Amino acid sequence: MKLTSNLKLEHSPIFRSFLVSYVLILFIPMVTGFISYYVSSDIIKSSSLEASAMMLNQSKDVLDRRMEEVESITRQLSLDQELNYVLNQQVDVEHYDVYALWKSWRNTAAYSLTNTFLEDFYIYLNNYHAIFTPSGVYVRPDDFFDLYHYEDVDPAKWKQNLLGNIHRRETLPSKPFIGNGKKSNVITYLQSIPFDSFQHSLGTAVILIDENEIAKMLERIPQQYGGWAYISDKDGHPIARVGIDDAQIQAMNIPQMIGQQPGNIVEGETLLISSKSTYNGWVYVVGLPKSVVLKQSVFIAKVTWTITISTLLLGIIAALLFAYRNSAPINRIVSVFREQIGQGGYKGKNAFDFLQGNISDLLASQRSLEEELKRQLPLLEDAFVKRLLKGEFDSLQEVQTLMHSLPSMNLKNETGHVAIIRINGYSGLVSQEIIHELNAARLLIKKCLIDLSRVFQLNVTDIDSDKIAMLMTLKEEDAELEGEDMTANLTGLFEQLREYVKEEYRIQMTVAIGGSFQSLSDSSRSFEEARGALDYSVFMEEAETIWYRDVIKESTSYYYPIDMELRMLNAVKIGELQEVHRIFEQLLAQNFTERQLSAEMVQQLFGELKGTFFKLLQHSPFTDQAVSQGLKARIEHLQLSVSLDRFRNDILELLEAFCSRVLKKKEDSTGEMINKIVDFLDQHYSDADLNLYKISVDVELPEKYISQLFKDHTGENLSDYVEKIRIKKATDLLFNSQHTIDEISQYVGYNSAHAFRRAFKRVSGVSPSFYRKTVN
Repeated sequence: MKLTSNLKLEHSPIFRSFLVSYVLILFIPMVTGFISYYVSSDIIKSSSLEASAMMLNQSKDVLDRRMEEVESITRQLSLDQELNYVLNQQVDVEHYDVYALWKSWRNTAAYSLTNTFLEDFYIYLNNYHAIFTPSGVYVRPDDFFDLYHYEDVDPAKWKQNLLGNIHRRETLPSKPFIGNGKKSNVITYLQSIPFDSFQHSLGTAVILIDENEIAKMLERIPQQYGGWAYISDKDGHPIARVGIDDAQIQAMNIPQMIGQQPGNIVEGETLLISSKSTYNGWVYVVGLPKSVVLKQSVFIAKVTWTITISTLLLGIIAALLFAYRNSAPINRIVSVFREQIGQGGYKGKNAFDFLQGNISDLLASQRSLEEELKRQLPLLEDAFVKRLLKGEFDSLQEVQTLMHSLPSMNLKNETGHVAIIRINGYSGLVSQEIIHELNAARLLIKKCLIDLSRVFQLNVTDIDSDKIAMLMTLKEEDAELEGEDMTANLTGLFEQLREYVKEEYRIQMTVAIGGSFQSLSDSSRSFEEARGALDYSVFMEEAETIWYRDVIKESTSYYYPIDMELRMLNAVKIGELQEVHRIFEQLLAQNFTERQLSAEMVQQLFGELKGTFFKLLQHSPFTDQAVSQGLKARIEHLQLSVSLDRFRNDILELLEAFCSRVLKKKEDSTGEMINKIVDFLDQHYSDADLNLYKISVDVELPEKYISQLFKDHTGENLSDYVEKIRIKKATDLLFNSQHTIDEISQYVGYNSAHAFRRAFKRVSGVSPSFYRKTVN
């Protein structure tokens, strides 16, 4: 049997590049050795200019992105709701809306952390004649000008040209600037707010960019090659400079030479390179000393003939060998990328640039997604708490899965209470001032709760303009608190909170606390109890802490809400027997401990439970006829016993029968899936590109689930199992065939003989060659 590689050598970009380069090395030195000095001078000059131009373009691209970020930030400022609210206010000069100013300033101050170019910026508000800065608010522009101003601009000119005019993405050239007593040169970016202002603006965003921050992006070229670099705007005004001043720029007449062929010489000894930004028209210029660029050519002329012959043969052999062996992984990676982005038939000249570009895009996308997720995390946590309190999760497993994806959630323990705080005195009042007051009151109460809580972990969410709901679970170190101790801690916490906010902020509030829960999926019941207790508080004469257990409960009907039935159905359908027991015990406690039901109500409750069982029969895996008939007969034979224990045991036995059926079905399905995976591996072990993705496509399961499932049911990692299959087949070939070890390694799915030898020795304890000698 002939063993062949699935890699076509002539398609390898590494092979082609190495082969061409070494063929050139074979002929060129023999023809051009005596003139190598002159050739090397041009080569070094060209390569240095090209490298410098590349570094210059990279600096230009980075700076363009940074300026685009600055523009993006001004767009965000223009769309900021709090800032727009303040900008559009009708201002009474004697009565400023201080709270609105403070809230808007707090939002805008955070933008200074998003970009190093935004460390110094300010926003002028036309209606307030006030200035926002990251450090504070100046209600008098003149006070701000005293501390931060251009060296050669007076206050009137500053107000007229910068604050009074309309600006659209306007950039002022570098100017001397004094900021808090320190002198520096800054470039000024101006944008009127709103962003689409044409005839009238409500404010102006002014961003001061330190010239040194821009100059840092040009330092690499002078540091590596010497010389100088500078940036000018589209009108020729200087933006930033490194190693040169304005007088030297004018003396060398550089602006007139910009845009000509790269490599022009100015003043006889300086090579000039320039590039223009398509984003804002800025011009980037670099001057390189000719002596530095060409100094390597003398050394090259001396060593060219010395190293040519000695490296020629070795280079050709190494090129062929490494190109053949190392191009296979690169080609496979490039192929995977092309398949994923829909370019399977693309034949590019430079696969490495293709791969680098795609990896860069993936990393940039990942960073963007991570930042967006961090910004959305508080909203996700609040939404999770709301769904938990409303009982919108189908099972405890779903709760735990989502909770693990929110690591900052304060839910280390599943025992606790749900409480609701209502701020009194605002019923029926709706106005903008009232809403602001309630927002502030809720924030104050939340902060006080966090400061006062010692035993409980708090997850707080707003459920109305005047109501706050709290999911309160015990901390890990206080998990042993139960009953009266927990009640005492809760009562003390809310009494202390009520007294504090009443004394400090004159806030009156009522607290309603639901019954305790032992599982997060049961917190919705505690939430509903807290709401019921809060509704009952209208019968109380004064605000106080109300417990659900103290509310007068009617016992004219049984307790079996629809959400409890749904939770029980979902728990049974996924086989969570422990959760099923807990829900049923809670149902018994609600109906037979906290209520006194009549015989008629007990009979109706029993009928509802039987109806739940009949509903289960309509779902898989209970639709099988034999299973369905057996379970249906057991349901029909259920009888209401006079003994509560007998009633409880009969229902639990039937629930366990349903859960056992689910677990057995899962086990049978898992066994079939494991056999399917094993069959696939036995047939495709020789595929060098075998991976979890291919297995998942065949067995129709997620990749992560396959690996964990295989290990849980076999006790062995999937990769170790594949390795054993390959080594077992390799031992047969070593014993029964004359194939070389390299051929066998490719046949059993290894990319290289070296990797095969390591795996063979790791599994069998000896090398393949030693094994073949021993068995022969």
